[in-house]
Amino acid sequence: MKVIFLTRIYEPKIGGTYTVIKSIFDGLKKKIPVKIYDKNNNFFILIKAIKNSDICHFFGGWDFFHVFFTCIAFSMKKKVIIHPLGFYEPWSLNQKRFKKKLAWFFYQKTILQKADFIHCASEMERENLLKLNNHLKTVILPYGISSIFYNNKIKNKLNKRAIFFSRIHPKKGLENLINEWIKINDKDWALDICGPCEDIIYYNSLLSILRKNKNCSIKFFKPVYDDLDKIKLFKNYDFFILPTKNENFGLAILESLACGLPVLTNYNTPWFSIKKYNAGWYIPDNKIALNRTLKKIFKLKSYNFFLKAKNAYNLSLSYHWKKISEKYIAEYSRLFN
Repeated sequence: MKVIFLTRIYEPKIGGTYTVIKSIFDGLKKKIPVKIYDKNNNFFILIKAIKNSDICHFFGGWDFFHVFFTCIAFSMKKKVIIHPLGFYEPWSLNQKRFKKKLAWFFYQKTILQKADFIHCASEMERENLLKLNNHLKTVILPYGISSIFYNNKIKNKLNKRAIFFSRIHPKKGLENLINEWIKINDKDWALDICGPCEDIIYYNSLLSILRKNKNCSIKFFKPVYDDLDKIKLFKNYDFFILPTKNENFGLAILESLACGLPVLTNYNTPWFSIKKYNAGWYIPDNKIALNRTLKKIFKLKSYNFFLKAKNAYNLSLSYHWKKISEKYIAEYSRLFN
């Protein structure tokens, strides 16, 4: 059983998409033959890879790369899995809405229907896809995390620092976070923002907010990609924040939980289990809820963070790749047989 991953871009600078694909690849490569291909491979290498494969697992959608090579895989009668990576989530669909409606009508709907199944990372992503077309064949395969994240002690010292660790993009809700942090103006707490930036105009707009509030305790840092570097980085913080507009999963949330970082996120992520496990704060997506929650967090004692840190770690254990990889292999085997 030969499996290939195909995605338009496979480079660290694209942030979460790269991390997701690399994580799945690393979780599977020791158990089944799997290779990754992207647009940097020439046309003939890609055609040959598809021809010699049994299962083509596509990561992404909408663009020419995926449309063309998905059709090639169909023509060669290969088994096709499509993982949209959240591209069909409500917030994403509202971006360039008219263009996407045309694409959906002319070819995208047909491609998804022809796929052997659509890989959804969460029940939330599955539900949103079925709202578009309830005839799609969907399978939920969550992302996993490697054992390297579990070899660390949970700290019990309070540094009074929070981290936003994700792409610097309008989708991630950074502007609201920065504005509410400045409004609260708690001098004891600091917020560090770490992630790759695709939109320099948006990035500059965020910097302009900070320039107008020179005394605010918010700083930007260069992105970190290596797992060991992430673990070393997370040790410096007391909680993780992601006030996003939409996430099909949120791998950075899982990485933070595994490092014993409580997480503050909202209902736009599928992480309702954070509330169930008391592993952080799961709130509505609005400024009032964000502001009130941050004020409550700033008043907490160190033992409150330590308790939530332990719960965060325990929540992450069910996503170890040793467990999750078996689900992927089972679905691949079902298609192959």
